[in-house]
Amino acid sequence: MIRLKITKRQSGLTLVELMTTIVVSGIMMLGLGLSLRVMMFHYQNDSVLQDVRQYGNTVMREIMKEISLSRFIDFSPINNFERIFLTKYDEYGNPTNTTITANAIDGVLFNYKLPLNGALALPKKGRFRNNNQRNISLREFDAWESKVISTRLQRFAQSTITLRLELEVETINAPGGKQVEIIRFERKIFMPNKYISLASSTGSMRPTS
Repeated sequence: MIRLKITKRQSGLTLVELMTTIVVSGIMMLGLGLSLRVMMFHYQNDSVLQDVRQYGNTVMREIMKEISLSRFIDFSPINNFERIFLTKYDEYGNPTNTTITANAIDGVLFNYKLPLNGALALPKKGRFRNNNQRNISLREFDAWESKVISTRLQRFAQSTITLRLELEVETINAPGGKQVEIIRFERKIFMPNKYISLASSTGSMRPTS
């Protein structure tokens, strides 16, 4: 009587299948890790840039308010940053002087102090900025009168100021190496008190008949 021998197949993975599984899993984990790192970087970067933009918009609003209420303005740059001298008058004719300066470390200063009673500081510290993760500095602060297009618009041009502010965000450990982003704010500011003052002085110089 002939007996048939049936061989049962052993369950499990062969060495080749096991090595293939390990390699594929490693590639997937590496890709997942890189994706998570990029996602985390963008989340952190957006959070910091939001604070920087909020600072820039707020400090520009405060400068615009001071300039628009002033009657006289003068410029004197120092260390590549503009220095603005403002003079305004109250309802009794009493003058008040304000000096707006800026530097790379402290940002914009009013009378050499932080704006809003010290509450408006350059956002150098905070989440994702400590331990030299990101360095934030003031790159440019400039202001100038508009160019005179015609003599008719001379008073308007002399009473219109262009203000520019640039902030730099340097990320040390960005994917692919160090990354630098420049955020620019630019506004045009009209000075009605200066315009009226120029109109009055021009009228007083006209010959009388």
